[in-house]
Amino acid sequence: MTEQYSQTVEVAVSSKTKSWQWIGIASVLFSLGFLMLTIFLKWYFVFAFVVLLVIGIVYMHFYNSTAKEYTYDFSQKRLVVVKKDLMGKQRRILMLMYEDVLSFEIMDGLSDDSDVVACNATNECGVYQIVYREGEQTHRLLFAPDDYMTALLSEVLKMKVNVSFE
Repeated sequence: MTEQYSQTVEVAVSSKTKSWQWIGIASVLFSLGFLMLTIFLKWYFVFAFVVLLVIGIVYMHFYNSTAKEYTYDFSQKRLVVVKKDLMGKQRRILMLMYEDVLSFEIMDGLSDDSDVVACNATNECGVYQIVYREGEQTHRLLFAPDDYMTALLSEVLKMKVNVSFE
């Protein structure tokens, strides 16, 4: 059995998300116009400058923190899911110990805000769900493993934990 395996899944950036970048850039540039008005005309244009600058920075932050790819790192003890954003920064979003897993199956139903989504789209085929407990609550990880990782997860979960498979 493989001790470690890693898979990377790329995520498509939607046109709505791409528009956030352009709205941010336009707001920052437009705010510079209000800065010129503040310098040459009236001081109270500084409020419009600050508001537009903040709006632009927030929109660009949301664009830059959008996921570009997810990496699933399999080991014998845990599954680690890492998110890489458009700026190239990586952040671990989940470290799942196999003892906490309740079920591993193909996703059924709809996703909601409490789910950890680590795939391109949840309506595609090949999306799996791992139901796990965290304290007293149960959560779902929605991800798109390849066939090899699916086989590895099935095997390790059968050996370590009594998990239902479908």
